[in-house]
Formats: sequence, C-alpha cells, structure tokens
Amino acid sequence: MTEAIELNDSNFASSISNSKLALVDYYATWCGSCRMALPMFKRVAAEAQIDLFKVDAENNVEARSAVNIENLPTLAIVKDGKIIDSISTTREEGLREFLNSHGILKG
Repeated sequence: MTEAIELNDSNFASSISNSKLALVDYYATWCGSCRMALPMFKRVAAEAQIDLFKVDAENNVEARSAVNIENLPTLAIVKDGKIIDSISTTREEGLREFLNSHGILKG
C-alpha cells in the first residue's frame, strides 16, 4: 500500500512540480469520510503505481487554492507537475472511473 506524503503550503508547489503522476488528497482532520476513504486511496494509488500526497485543506490555504473544493475529501490528479482535474468521492468505483477516464488506471 502506498503511503500518503503530507504536504503543506511551504512544500506543495515544489513537490507537485517534481511529480510526473500523482494524486493529491485534500482532507480535514474532523472529516470522518476523509479518514474512512484514505486506506482506499492508498490501495488504488499503489495499484496505479502513482504517488499519493495529502493536504489538510483547512490549514493550507495556498495549496487548497490549486483546486475547487466543494466537498471533502477531494482528490486531484497531478500530471507532469500540474493539477489537471479533481473529484470529490469516497467510493472506490467512482475513483477508479475517474482515473480510468484519464488513462491512469484500467478496469
């Protein structure tokens, strides 16, 4: 299982700019759905062989501004150092469909 690497405002830009392909999990410490979904995010990221970053959306305003967050958790795809899309989901099927639509995960 892939471990999620914690990012913050000071290392967010440099970390994603160095990433070829990754997921960013925007969460809040009080969010039960975020805690529940994290193991699934780790498992799917490991299967896709991509990095998984996580950002506390409440305490990292600059990193949060990179995506439009309406609900938590929100997952963003980083491709060649840029965020290309995001989704709010706690369903594995939804995450798999999202990644598949971007050619990242098949099946």
